[in-house]
Amino acid sequence: MQIIKNILSYDKIRPEYKKLINHLLELVRAYFKNDFLAYYLLGSVGRGEDIPYVSDIDTVVIINREATKKDIEWISEIAKQQHLKYKKLYRIDLGLCSLNEVLDPKNQNLQFIFKTDGLLIYGKEVTQNFSSKPAGIKLARQLNKNYRNNLEAIRKDILEPDDDDKSNEQNTSECIKWISKKILRLTLGIIMANENFYTRNMEAMARKFSEIYPEYDSYVFSALQQYQNPTNDINEAINFLDDINKSIYLLADRVLAEENYH
Repeated sequence: MQIIKNILSYDKIRPEYKKLINHLLELVRAYFKNDFLAYYLLGSVGRGEDIPYVSDIDTVVIINREATKKDIEWISEIAKQQHLKYKKLYRIDLGLCSLNEVLDPKNQNLQFIFKTDGLLIYGKEVTQNFSSKPAGIKLARQLNKNYRNNLEAIRKDILEPDDDDKSNEQNTSECIKWISKKILRLTLGIIMANENFYTRNMEAMARKFSEIYPEYDSYVFSALQQYQNPTNDINEAINFLDDINKSIYLLADRVLAEENYH
């Protein structure tokens, strides 16, 4: 079975985002100096599949020491400042990892994403010893280990927000966008349980899932709609989560169950 290939390319990045990426690179190199190791782009921008006002830009800085609270606060502030200049991006994510964190064998999902959906922009290539995998039930389970916990955590974040979330007027919509992405990737896991199919494109996941499970059509496209245009209404959000819990999540419980593959 063929392993999943990385299709990211610098040539696929929109010119305006190249400008942003290069500017962020200048800032992080100046800040971290000799501690800087590598700067990666992850996701749809590098595949040329980003959608205006829906997609984010996900970049990761890797350093040769553990990150401090000051580092994390600086990174967060820089991302916020730059986002004001790029309104077509839903969010600018500027992640920060130590090399030890990236290389930790426990972080298989992170390593898989770097290998299959990451593009080195500048610095040391750290993925040379990482492994890709074929689409299948093992990968489906690996990438969706905590799907039940994720759903309950988001429900709690919406119904019982902490002080920071209470001050965020878009807390509900941000929660729903995040969990909708997880739901769509869960549908990919369900597909992979029986078919050699893999994509990082959300619309492609929804279409393929709908073809195989037409009885769940309304649920998967509801998740796609909430990913693209998430509600900020608490009641609508909870109803959406309840519907998904009673449909796609029950299907996942059956399809991804260990006992089905002994």
